[in-house]
Amino acid sequence: MLLLTGATGVGVAQAGEIDAVGSPDLNAFAPDKEVTAGTNEALTVQIGNEGNFVSGSASDRDFVTTARGVSVALNGGGTPITVETGQQTIGEVSTTDIKTPQFDIVIPDSAEPGRYTLTAKLSYTYTSKARTSQGDVAQSAQDDRTVTRDVVVQVTDDPRFAVEEIDSTLRVGEEGEITGQLRNIGADDARSVEVRFAPDSDTVIATTNEVAVDDIPAGDSARFSIPVEVTTEAEAVPREFDLPVSYRNADTGIRGEDDDPSFRVDIAESRDTLIVEPVSPTVAAGSTKSLDLRVTNNRDETLEDIEGKLFVDDPLDSANDETFTTALEPNETTTVTVDLSASEGATIKSYPVSMDFRYTDSDGDSKLTDSYRLSIDVTEPSDDGGGLPLGPLVIGLVVVGGVGGVLWRRRNSETTDVSGLDNE
Repeated sequence: MLLLTGATGVGVAQAGEIDAVGSPDLNAFAPDKEVTAGTNEALTVQIGNEGNFVSGSASDRDFVTTARGVSVALNGGGTPITVETGQQTIGEVSTTDIKTPQFDIVIPDSAEPGRYTLTAKLSYTYTSKARTSQGDVAQSAQDDRTVTRDVVVQVTDDPRFAVEEIDSTLRVGEEGEITGQLRNIGADDARSVEVRFAPDSDTVIATTNEVAVDDIPAGDSARFSIPVEVTTEAEAVPREFDLPVSYRNADTGIRGEDDDPSFRVDIAESRDTLIVEPVSPTVAAGSTKSLDLRVTNNRDETLEDIEGKLFVDDPLDSANDETFTTALEPNETTTVTVDLSASEGATIKSYPVSMDFRYTDSDGDSKLTDSYRLSIDVTEPSDDGGGLPLGPLVIGLVVVGGVGGVLWRRRNSETTDVSGLDNE
């Protein structure tokens, strides 16, 4: 008796008291009894004990009314609801306790709105009788009992939603959007529907957390679009996101929520903003040339005010290293030109150069690209050194000299003849 009363925290009965007689009286109840067809839910069942105290000292009441080693099993037999959680042990339940085991249940799409009764099976042990007398050891009677209790749930006809036809332009280091269809698979029409996108992530950021969707009658769907930014630190992997839906019931006008919808999207690898391709990337040592570069917009948006700058190191140089393009549509290509020169003593090999671009995106934000590294080949200088051709020049001088000599001799001969005549 001392051990038993000590275990329950109840004072020891005084010698000479009459018998304490009683038993537990367990009950079961679902406080949040509304569930929705087509969902998997965690149903909380409250287990309480009203106790049945027959006689004895009030100090021994808990001793004979407490249920010990209580186990609970929930069964959906006779209903369309399936209980996926097995028997649970919840320990001791006194008249001052409320235990709250949870059970995973499945409510199929075919479940009609209405009340359904599940069965809770409760098994436990208890002390039904205790006696104390002067000089005698306490006597007690132990009993086992199993009882069943009804647990009522209500399958509602509220709107509920599924996400379909998901598409996205999400890419590492870019702003994109998620688009899809939101279908009302519930029995009631939904008005003032909104989706909430608030990912718990430092690399995937919602530009707008709440997006309004059109009214969605039962069985219909409506499109939604969510702007999203993916940082450069994000990984190019598939991601799963929740998409809670809030709505107003068209029949009752009551605001409701469906937290179950979710979807999966792929985040693509990062890509260059521009594609830069040099045309004939060579320059002869000791010379200067105009270097053409083909620049293509590799984004899905129009870029404006595109300013390029070429960076070179010795032995290369550029007297005109900046370019400007007014705008480029997606996949549009333009050709820009810079000056490029190589010193006379440049070693004949490939040299790296780089080019940066600053641009304005479709949101009006000014951004700077990463550096684009290009390879320039310095070639042998040309044989003429850049002057006039020597061979043809010499030949020309010889020819001119020959003609001049002939003319000079002829004029000299004519003068002599005339002089002779005069003398004569």
